[in-house]
Amino acid sequence: MKKISKKKIIVFGAGYWGTIIVANLLRLGCKNIVVIDKSGSNLLLIRKRFKNKITTSINSEKYLRNKEYKYCFIATPPSQNFKLCKNALLNKKNIFVEKPLVNNLKDIKKLIKIHKKNETSTFMVGYVYCYNEYVKRIKNIIDKKTLGEIIYIYMSRKNLGPIRNDVDVLLDLATHDVSILKFLFDKIPVIKQSIKYNILNKNNYDISNLHLKLNNIKIDINVSWLHPKKEREIIIIGKKKMLIFDELEEINKIKIYNKYAYYPKVNYFKKILTEKARIYRGNSENINIKSNDSLINELKYFFNCVDAKIIPITDLTFSQKVLGVFKKN
Repeated sequence: MKKISKKKIIVFGAGYWGTIIVANLLRLGCKNIVVIDKSGSNLLLIRKRFKNKITTSINSEKYLRNKEYKYCFIATPPSQNFKLCKNALLNKKNIFVEKPLVNNLKDIKKLIKIHKKNETSTFMVGYVYCYNEYVKRIKNIIDKKTLGEIIYIYMSRKNLGPIRNDVDVLLDLATHDVSILKFLFDKIPVIKQSIKYNILNKNNYDISNLHLKLNNIKIDINVSWLHPKKEREIIIIGKKKMLIFDELEEINKIKIYNKYAYYPKVNYFKKILTEKARIYRGNSENINIKSNDSLINELKYFFNCVDAKIIPITDLTFSQKVLGVFKKN
């Protein structure tokens, strides 16, 4: 990665996620950051936090037209993202935009068309779990057939807040899990049944239970921002072994259980008899790995993609496929 301190960077959005991105860019050694937001109060807060380490402005066009600022990070509501992304592309910026990119597939298709005309820029969407060391290890475990044939996956992502008005709980939370599935299997699941509850606001869903299928794998995704206890858990059931990834565990986040259940094969004459399922219980295994901060991994990867002219794994097409699980147009 070329010397990062000299890179000139625009960050759109001085809210919750924009502040996190700025903090991590500073951790990486970036020294030329301008934060742009329409809200004067947001800019005041971010200036107080980072003091003289950043510049702030309400003038987006000034910096978009400035060719020295080649990197553009967008952390604004999806309803604002299309216009910002379009302008950044037309000004040949390298773009990193936090998911969800937009609210509909039509806007993604338009951005893909614009981007194809501008091959000089990199466009990456921030699906942070695709850069998580534990998720990468789970992919390695699946690829090595350690668990045997995968037959069922349960994913839970719950907490009390933050509650958003611009997107529902599906685009806010469930897109994380669909992006993980896409990363693990390089395929997109199909929703077979969707149960959604709009409790706080009739125009927005707060809780959702999804039943999906990916090839022969049955999948449940449960998401909520109205839950008293924080949960970040993935359970993968294979024909040989079972795996649990509990993101909130301080150590031993990944555990492999040498357990499975099956019905024994019976010959023709025994088919009239009822066979009981057999359960096998063996020793369990904790997977310990040295994990780096996922967002730092993601930001480094973005800069490397720009420098090496590599298409990011979470590019516009990736985002289009993930959003396509929830949106038809």
